[in-house]
Order: sequence, then structure tokens, then C-alpha cells
Amino acid sequence: MAQEGLLGHSRHAILPKWRPADSAASGMGTSLLRIIRTLLPSWDRATVWASALVGLGLGLWGIADPSAWTDEIVTLDVAHRSWPQLMELLGHVDAVHGLHYVLMYLVGQAAGVSEFTMRLPSAVAVAVAAAGLSWLGRLLGGPRLGLYAGLLLAVLPTASRYAQEARSFAFVMAVAVLATGAMVKALSGHARWVAGYAVLIALLGWFNVMGLLLVVAHAVTVALRRPGRRVLIRLLAAQAVGITAVIPLLILGFSQRSAVGEAPPVTATTPYNYLTWLLTPGQDTLPTALKLLLTLTALTAVALLIARRRKTPSLALAVGAPWLAIPPLLLLGLSLDQPLFAYRYLLFCLPALALLLAAAATVLPRPKQLLLALLLTPRSPYPTSPYASRTAGTGTPPPCSPHCGATPPPGTESSSAAAGAT
Repeated sequence: MAQEGLLGHSRHAILPKWRPADSAASGMGTSLLRIIRTLLPSWDRATVWASALVGLGLGLWGIADPSAWTDEIVTLDVAHRSWPQLMELLGHVDAVHGLHYVLMYLVGQAAGVSEFTMRLPSAVAVAVAAAGLSWLGRLLGGPRLGLYAGLLLAVLPTASRYAQEARSFAFVMAVAVLATGAMVKALSGHARWVAGYAVLIALLGWFNVMGLLLVVAHAVTVALRRPGRRVLIRLLAAQAVGITAVIPLLILGFSQRSAVGEAPPVTATTPYNYLTWLLTPGQDTLPTALKLLLTLTALTAVALLIARRRKTPSLALAVGAPWLAIPPLLLLGLSLDQPLFAYRYLLFCLPALALLLAAAATVLPRPKQLLLALLLTPRSPYPTSPYASRTAGTGTPPPCSPHCGATPPPGTESSSAAAGAT
């Protein structure tokens, strides 16, 4: 049977019939047909590309407008340094951001150092995350779940906001999505994905050590799925190898901990504020009623998903729920001793929220799917770009910047160029 194309017709139907005059022409026609079939995307690949293009387009919209602020200035400064200077810096401070700084140094060498060139890799990372979530959603529940999840992540304001920041958090989110996909493939018995899973866990930690909290969520998923002994041993070994590869960074980072700024202490409103931040980073500019509506809509959708779990792909719940809940709970627990709960550290949980909301939409009737989409439609807190949450073009720091003279909220950066970025 011919594979369905983007317009709902078979690929044979949209291609002109080839009637060769001789065998040579027939061979050429067959080769050309094979090439065209290869280039024409299947529906599954089309959903992945659609999510990536939407995420990239929204990330690039007005990407050079906001002025660089505190921690972005650190990135620009690092990219301007020579290689020996960069290595000397990482030996004394900010080793935990070393991989990102090296990448930005290479980008600066290739394309020059500017706000645009330093932010562009983050926009690409968000596009990769959206495409990866579309692929993951297809693995967990089919093409419709993949399409909904990828597009939802692409349009969420928090994703677009970090697509326009020259920091490492968009990279962490992208690697988290890919690592989760590799875990799902390995959990399904595909042994060749185990090595890739170990590498992605290591990358996750090297981009940001807080990303290793995802490994605990993966462990919960594995426990819920109860795989065979051989699969379980492979997954545990991959996680152990990935974490072991990050140990040198953990040791060096611990020795540099005095240069890291503390997050504000955890309060009773921290979980609510964190959830509203996941839905839109401009929480300080949104009316309370709108924040409450967004939060209640998301919570209702997740509750509906749980209530209709028999109609929901079980693997989607087993992957999405621990991914969304376990890392914040662990970080909350760690913050009881030393304040560490900065929202940006948990940006890699945003795809889990998008996945669960998309899964909720798939179990709803069509009219209610539209209502859910309208309620979750991104609201732009600033006029400069569709979803950016920074003040553009004036040189004025954003409302949540440390330049404001007040303690920055947990979702923002808190370091200086002198002390290094957190």
C-alpha cells in the first residue's frame, strides 16, 4: 500500500505516471521516483518538521531586539576571550557552564560575537526540543499525540523566552527530550539506544548538573513499566555511566560553589509560582486572574488525563508524570537546606507539561480540544516579540533582572560578570 502523503493522497497519486520509451528511460524514471519518494516527508516526519519550524520561527522573531542582560553579558564576554583565557576562567569559576561557554566560544570564532549570534544556538535548541518532543509523543501515543505535544511546546511562551537567551537552559531542555526518547527506545528493548542514552545523560549533566534530576524521574518510569531483567540492567548501567562521566565536573563545581548566587528561599507559594512560570515566564506582568485561569486550566487538563487514564497511552503517563513532578520535588527538598529552587534550572520539565497537556487533548472530543487550545493560547506580556519576556531596544533590564535593585525572583539569573553566572 502506498504511504500517505501530506495532502492525504498516496505518493503515487501525486506523482505523474512515468511511461518510458525504452529500458534506459525506465531505469532513469525509477531512480528519479525513488529520489522524490525519499525527499517527500512522511506524515510522521512532517509533524516533527512542523514543530521544529514553528519553534524556530517564534524563537527568531525579534531575537536581537532585547538588550543583553546580566548573565548574557557574561556569555558575550566569555565568547570574546582567547582560548587560554577561557580555560583559566573555567579553572577558577563557572566550570559548571564550561560546555556551553566552549560552544559559544566556537560560535563566536565562526560567526562573530553579538546578541544575535549568541542567542541563535538557543533558538535552534528549542526547535530541536520541539521536534524531539513530537518524535517522543509519536513513540508514546501515535502521530496525533506527537503533533500536539511538539506544537504545544513550540508555542509556549517560556520556550520562546529561553530561545532568545544566550544561556545553556534551552540546551538542557533539548538534551532532556532526546534522553527521554532514548530511554523509551531502550525500555522497549532496542539495545542499540542504550549507548546513546548514556551519552545524552552525560551531556545533560555537563550542560547543567541540575539536569541530572531527570535521571531519578527516568528511574521512576522504569520502575512503573517493570521491564525484563536484561533491559533493566542495561538502563541502570547507562545511567551509571552517564553520571560517572559528570563526576569530574561535580567535583570542580563543588570547589567553586562560593561563586554561585543563591536562589530566594522556598515559600508556600513557590509551587504555584513555578507552575505559572512554566506556562508563561512573564508572570510578574500578568493579571492575577489570568495566571489563575492558566494554572487551573492546566491542572484541570492533567486531572482529566488521570481520570481518563484508561483511554490514555499508559506509557505517556508513565513518562510524563514523573518527568514533570519528580525534579521539582527533589529540588524543593534540597532547597530546605540551601536555597537552590531557581525556576530556570527546571526548564527541562517544560516538555513534560506539554506532553501531558497534549495527551489530555487527545482524549477529549474535538470541540473540547479547541476550547483547551484557546485557554492555553500564549499571552504576550511584552509587545516586542510574540512571547519574549524582556524589554527590547532600550537598554533597560527586564523587570525580573537583578539590575532592578531587588532580589530577583527564582526564575531569573542572579550572577554578575565578576562572580560568574549561576
